[in-house]
This record gives sequence, C-alpha cells and structure tokens, in this order.
Amino acid sequence: MKNCPVCFSEIDKHAVKCPQCLSFIKPQVNEGQFWGTYLMVGGILIGALGYIWYLAEADNFRMQLMNVGMFLAYLGFLVYGFGTFLSWFRSPKEKVVVEEKDVEEKLSPDKKRCFYCREIIDIRAIKCNYCYSFLRKEKGKVVATFIIVSGILILTTAYVLFLAQNLQSEIYIKIGLVIILTGILAFLLTVIKQRYTTPYH
Repeated sequence: MKNCPVCFSEIDKHAVKCPQCLSFIKPQVNEGQFWGTYLMVGGILIGALGYIWYLAEADNFRMQLMNVGMFLAYLGFLVYGFGTFLSWFRSPKEKVVVEEKDVEEKLSPDKKRCFYCREIIDIRAIKCNYCYSFLRKEKGKVVATFIIVSGILILTTAYVLFLAQNLQSEIYIKIGLVIILTGILAFLLTVIKQRYTTPYH
C-alpha cells in the first residue's frame, strides 16, 4: 500500500488514480520511456538540422543526416512505446517478504481489478464505480493504435521529403499506408474478438 500524494488516503501501491480524491498519480518513468524520449528528441533535432541544411544546399551527406535523424526518432518512438507497454501490461512482481495488507488477494472469476485505482470491481464493468474511470486497458487496441500512429509519423516524414523534392518520399508513403492499414485491420480484429469473447454472465 501507499499514500495518495494529494489526499494522503491509503491506496494500492500500483494504483495510478486515487479512488478517494480521483487525482491521477504520475507513474514512475521506466528505462524504455526515459531513453526513448532522449532518442526521439535527439533524432528530431538531428533531422531538423539536416533538413534546414539540405534546403540551403542539397547534397547526399545532408540527406543522409536527415535519414539518421529520422531513424533515431523512430527508434526512440519504438523504445518509448515498448517501455510503456511493459509498464502497462507487465504483472507487478510481489516482494518475497511483504506486509499482510500488501498481499495480493485471489480474485473470484467474476471479479477484476480496476487498472487505475486497483479496486475490485465486476469483471463486466467498463467503468469503475470507485474512481469513475473508463476501463480501456486493452492490449490489442493499444498496440493497433501504436501501429497507426507509427504509420502517420512515416507519412509525415514522406511529406517533409516531398517538400525537399526527394524521390524517397514515394517509398515512405507506401510504407506508411501499409502500416496504417495494418493497424486499422488489427484494431478491427481486436474489436470483433472482444465482442464474441467478453463474458456477460
């Protein structure tokens, strides 16, 4: 257990929202999110510098500098996303020695924990009756959205290359569209699967 930093009520140590005062509690940034942010910022700065330099005088070296910047930015985006997925979906490891109140109690088959406040609620609930949060912790939808955003970023890159009159923009457009369509298909399949596997007992 831990105390809410706003109202100091005792809440679950893995909660990201207080069920008493409804305040969001900032989760600890993990290594993936930390280094992913640095890679994204560094890649964007290098890419922007290369793009401005390329507009001043087009040559192969400056184009390669743009490509390096874009690669680092995408790599950072992927690392950040991977770190976020781990923090959201990885089951927290319990310590070997814990206080009795910190022991995770076994839930009955018709119950689940709210992702935000960690209170026990009905498994069919789509909104928590403690913190009033809509429950959207769905791996398939989150991953599909991540894929779609990746495709949009690649299309944005294609537009920048098009403005720089680079022939590689067509390749980026095709890759971006394929990734976006893949993400949309994954999202639809997740929704269909959820509709026919959600318990209604």
